[in-house]
Amino acid sequence: MKLIEVGYLALTLLGAPVFAQTNSNYTYLALGDSIPFGMNDALVPPYSYSVPTASEFIGYPETVAATEFPFSPNNLVNAACPGETSGSFLSTSVPDNGCNSPHVVYPPAGSNLSPVVIPPAKGLLPSILHTAYTGAQMSFATTQLQKNKNIKLVTLQIGANDGLLLLDQCLGVLSCVENGLQTTVLPALATNLGTILAGIRAEYQGTLVLVTYYSPESALDSLVQALNSTITQVAAQFAQETHTPPILIANGYAAFQLASALFNENACAAGLLIKLPASLYNTSPCDIHPSPLGRDLLAATVELTILTRQ
Repeated sequence: MKLIEVGYLALTLLGAPVFAQTNSNYTYLALGDSIPFGMNDALVPPYSYSVPTASEFIGYPETVAATEFPFSPNNLVNAACPGETSGSFLSTSVPDNGCNSPHVVYPPAGSNLSPVVIPPAKGLLPSILHTAYTGAQMSFATTQLQKNKNIKLVTLQIGANDGLLLLDQCLGVLSCVENGLQTTVLPALATNLGTILAGIRAEYQGTLVLVTYYSPESALDSLVQALNSTITQVAAQFAQETHTPPILIANGYAAFQLASALFNENACAAGLLIKLPASLYNTSPCDIHPSPLGRDLLAATVELTILTRQ
């Protein structure tokens, strides 16, 4: 099948030096994938071929930072990278869903349209990342935690792309997804997340919040619940076995289910997801990423989790 390589690939300059932020006074480090990054698929192909800027992507960490640290300018470093998996978080050599590897947008089943290939987020110039760096997010995070002892909050949301890559590999075949989850994806997520938490806790004993995933559509409920269950179990087991401070869990799944209850738990109909422009690539009127309303709901969930911690 023919692949369409996006026109703004010409802006990609592989091997160009990218320098991470050096400000050592910020108080909040946000880590993870496209949700904390603030991804909006309407700003990228096949919906738009204009070159987006980092400021157009706003995730829930920006809202959390404004609420938790209102009197501290430049209080947030958001290192989240769209498409990051739990494996690529640790090593850039591990395939992911758009951070260090290309992201492929597939057309609806049976369509004659060609898949669209979007270059890796870290390879684009000008960079769309909020914080530019070239290595693994884990390496960036531990370096920041070593150098900046002013950090008072770390949030982490990782694992959804582990499941989304499996869905692509299985072409949506349920038996394939279920088998892949149990034999490959969930065990790998558990191992990777344990390594990530160990790396963070080796340098930082402060407030650490893991954010679980909402379900963008009912067909993904079981997949999201399986990912969330693994995330929460690993966090609890890690804290118990290492005798480190408890890891807080912000329940994004429950928040979206409750907020969309009057809409038959349909996050799109409830306005919690970004509306997509009309396109032949659409199979849903909504993106899987949160709208401003959904983003603020996740932020409120994080803030409430911090406020009510025991």
